[in-house]
Amino acid sequence: MKRNKSGIGPIEALKKLGVRTIVISLFIAVFFITLMTVLFYLTYSSVRESIVTRGELDNSRSAERFNRYLVLGKDSVMLADYHLNKIIAEGRPNEDALEYMRQQTDGITNALDNNFTGIYGYIRGEYLDGSDWIPDEDYVPTERPWYTETAAENGELTIVDPYLDAQTGTVMMTISKMLDDNESVVALDIGLSKVQEITEEIAAQTRGTIEMVLDGKGGVVAHSNKNELGHNYLSESDTLGAAVADKLYNGEELSFEISFKGKDYVIYSSQIENEWYCVSVINSSIAFLPLKVMISVGVVTLPLTIFILLVIFVRTSRNTLEAERLNIQLTCVADIYMSMHDIDLVKNTYRAITLKDPDVEKMINACSGNADSDIIKIMENLSSDMSREEVKLFVELGTLSERLGSKNTLTLEYLKANNMWCRARFVVAERVDGKLTRVLFMVESIDEEKRKRDKLQYLSETDRMTGVNNRGSGEHKIRAEMASGTGGMFLLLDADKFKHINDTYGHSAGDKVLIAIAYCMRRAFRSNDIVMRLGGDEFAIYASGITDRKTAEEKINRLFNNIYSVNIPELDHKKINVSVGVAFYMPGDKYTFDELYKHADKGTYESKKHNGCFASYYNNETGEVEV
Repeated sequence: MKRNKSGIGPIEALKKLGVRTIVISLFIAVFFITLMTVLFYLTYSSVRESIVTRGELDNSRSAERFNRYLVLGKDSVMLADYHLNKIIAEGRPNEDALEYMRQQTDGITNALDNNFTGIYGYIRGEYLDGSDWIPDEDYVPTERPWYTETAAENGELTIVDPYLDAQTGTVMMTISKMLDDNESVVALDIGLSKVQEITEEIAAQTRGTIEMVLDGKGGVVAHSNKNELGHNYLSESDTLGAAVADKLYNGEELSFEISFKGKDYVIYSSQIENEWYCVSVINSSIAFLPLKVMISVGVVTLPLTIFILLVIFVRTSRNTLEAERLNIQLTCVADIYMSMHDIDLVKNTYRAITLKDPDVEKMINACSGNADSDIIKIMENLSSDMSREEVKLFVELGTLSERLGSKNTLTLEYLKANNMWCRARFVVAERVDGKLTRVLFMVESIDEEKRKRDKLQYLSETDRMTGVNNRGSGEHKIRAEMASGTGGMFLLLDADKFKHINDTYGHSAGDKVLIAIAYCMRRAFRSNDIVMRLGGDEFAIYASGITDRKTAEEKINRLFNNIYSVNIPELDHKKINVSVGVAFYMPGDKYTFDELYKHADKGTYESKKHNGCFASYYNNETGEVEV
């Protein structure tokens, strides 16, 4: 046996140390190894739980925002369905139907969302369009997808497969419904740019997260990476999207994990209003990267073990505090509700969790204790005439399971009898063997928030006299369109001899001229085109996607026809004339809004030399104005 310089061999050295010392040393080593393992496990669980909670909350929040946006479109179509059925049942002419569709189009685009392009449809053998769009001669409404797919749904509200608009790069969708005569169809087109904005916003909040919205057939409706728009993941292979879609559409779980090309992903999804999927994809490799680095350093650098253990302890403590703080915040959520009740659907009973509304408390004391009848009675008495029928349908417990489907929540905004806005919400609390057995029913006040938001937005963006965009909001929207790289037509318009009108007929007549011109502009152009008043008698329009003179002339001729039809008695029935200058902003152009304005202004100056309504066009290549 080899010996050391002291003459003591390895076996003798161990004997010198003593069994007790060795055991204590081994115990300390095992203790630290065990401590590191336990701390690693706790930290891993805490980080994972934090990621899971964040992913679930992000996905739930995204789905709720998408639902609120799409419900606006569905409600608009259902409202149009009701009124058009009434017009047909009363035997009123199609002119009445068209006028109603125009009114609804103005209301939707001005009051709700300018991504909604207006009500149109095929009514008793005739195509009618609320935005006064005139189709080409070869346009056959009954052969369009919005008609054929709706006809196949036997009167149900139909979501037509979305498509990617090649000109604007915006995903569009159509919501439609067949009327009671089983021939007529009413429809509404929606630009899903708002859904795209929500998707990008949510994805930007969490590192390593991909957000997407998929339709019922695997098509990409919105994606945090715009390059994915227009793809169909069910028809692809060997892509991350295809892997997610295969598991999502062919499985039964909405949350799951997958591995793709050596990377692990956690997927959370929710079904939204129209059986689409809101999907959050978290890259586990990115999310867990700090933890993996920490473990590698701990294994390689033993001298730093104690320091690493302290770091893990601090991080674990911090995560624990964060989890506790999150639990406190979630508990405090109940404070925002005027009332919250736990409803047992099996026993048909309910129990108050939070009850701050004295009106509800009084009614409950006078009720029988049966959930299905009491909730309808209470909500019916508390709702305004405008909201009552919708509220009664919403709180019908007998149909709740069917309406929820696989979703975990349903919401409805309604007006109370005291003219206050509220939001009612059902949240799934328990399912037994797939059967809905218990829900939470909550009501919160949103009146102040809703009224302030609507009022501020209206005041900040609208010209009060004409109802179109004011100069500030209009310029902001046009600059955003130009920055996006989408080409379009910019049109400047002046009322001819407007000072003479004011001086001769009075400022009241002049105001009516301005209001009439703004109305004609809205009718002549699409609802998503930007119409604004610059000041005085000067107006402007930016029509995205129109970059050729032929299309521009068609639009402008329609505008001139509208203006020629205006009859203002105070003007002694004299016609209004306008001078128009047109400039095109082509895809790839880099000049500013001010330069675009100057180009169109040159055209306006030239048009004033001619009698009647006249338009002149600025030529980008020559820098000259053409008539």
